[in-house]
Amino acid sequence: MNTTLSNENLSNGVNPISVLFFGTQGAGKGTQVKILIEYLKQQSNRAVVTIDMGQQLRNLRDTGTYTGKLVGGVIDAGHRMPDFMPVYLQTKIFVDTFTGEEHIVADGLARGADQTRCFDDMMKFYDRDLHIVNLVISDDTAVKRLISRGRNDDTEEAIRNRLAWTKTDVMPQLELLESRGRTVHTIDGEQSIEGAHADILKALGL
Repeated sequence: MNTTLSNENLSNGVNPISVLFFGTQGAGKGTQVKILIEYLKQQSNRAVVTIDMGQQLRNLRDTGTYTGKLVGGVIDAGHRMPDFMPVYLQTKIFVDTFTGEEHIVADGLARGADQTRCFDDMMKFYDRDLHIVNLVISDDTAVKRLISRGRNDDTEEAIRNRLAWTKTDVMPQLELLESRGRTVHTIDGEQSIEGAHADILKALGL
């Protein structure tokens, strides 16, 4: 399936696109996801299935259930969530709500080999091509940005822990996805928000 969209076929609602965001914490993934979603909504009559796994996990934490409390402990420590939890949450979203007609924009998925294979298998099951956007910044920039946003789980120790497992556990998933035939677009996350957005649109053929 060809998901390279022109402005013309976007406006006609043809060829839904699927994009999975990668990048160090603080690279601006959340911002770029929001901007891309707004762009797609403006240019297309299709709905957008959005998956923000970090927010999904925080929502579960905030339920106050036994599972939520355990999830909160992992988040607060800056450790990577066991694979079964993101796999369950992402699968539930698709099984419960996906119609096959929507654009897909995802962030915070494929953070381990099992998660990666699960998400890619879902995209193949639903006959969807998949573009990978990898936003790249330095560790120093990541720490500065994350501390400045003032979230409770963004202590420097937790940030450093997340940066460490991002490199050891997450980045190898890009190679796994490439080995499965997916396209990875590397984007400079140090530049302005507008510049990164423009580069993402260009990489996606939008």
